[in-house]
Amino acid sequence: METTTVTAAPAAWGEMETDCLVHVFRRLSLDDLAAAAPLVCRGWRRAAADPSLWRALDLRHDHVARFMPWGPLAAAFARRYGVARFTFAGFLGLCLARAAGSVSSLALPPLLSSPAAGELDRVAADCRSLRRLALPPLLSPADEARLPELVPLWPLLQHLELQSKPSSFPAVAAQLGTHCPGFSGLKTSGSIKSEDAAAMAAELPGLRSLCLDSSYLPRQELLAILAGCKQLVEFSAKNCVGFNEKDEEVIGRGARTTGSRSEGQGSLTSFTTT
Repeated sequence: METTTVTAAPAAWGEMETDCLVHVFRRLSLDDLAAAAPLVCRGWRRAAADPSLWRALDLRHDHVARFMPWGPLAAAFARRYGVARFTFAGFLGLCLARAAGSVSSLALPPLLSSPAAGELDRVAADCRSLRRLALPPLLSPADEARLPELVPLWPLLQHLELQSKPSSFPAVAAQLGTHCPGFSGLKTSGSIKSEDAAAMAAELPGLRSLCLDSSYLPRQELLAILAGCKQLVEFSAKNCVGFNEKDEEVIGRGARTTGSRSEGQGSLTSFTTT
């Protein structure tokens, strides 16, 4: 008697276990997670809302094309959700809501309103687990003054990138030193004044990584930073103005770091010490 083998049909995508879908969705962009996947079916909507998919939010990539009201993402939200007025602030709010307080890494583009109190307060309230934060230039003096007040709300912060050094930097450094015991990485650019250098040396002696590329960095301020931040492993001062990379004292102080890279005023070369 001839027997037939019945092969079970493969499970439909919509019937996959949520954990499996979440694993697959890690390969999707935030745009697709927000505007496409949730509309396929209930199972996909549930998976796309998993907070683990929203813990690392880098919103800087191609930000102008992505977040403008006439861009494809705005069109997708208008077509699929009926959103009449798409804004970056609204998209940021959606991302933070989906993360449900689990955001550990956040990088914001220069699309914040001015003043940016609404966005910054939202980040402070919803991102208490932040370990890495990258901020664009804060155009409002009120926002720069507010920044030191927000730092204590991120006690787990380890790395901070300030695209443009705020005038309130000494106060920011003091708050980081007091409220963020694991803080070890700083990247910023601008005119490094004596009070800024003093704040780094006094308030952030445990820095392991420091990047001051494209800054005005006078020799005395550079030496003060290297003298105070004795645990530096990585130090970068490329394309800076204000010191000579061939200065023996600068080289001697920098030699303590595992890797330091510097291009002083007018210099076309760089040195690396190990």
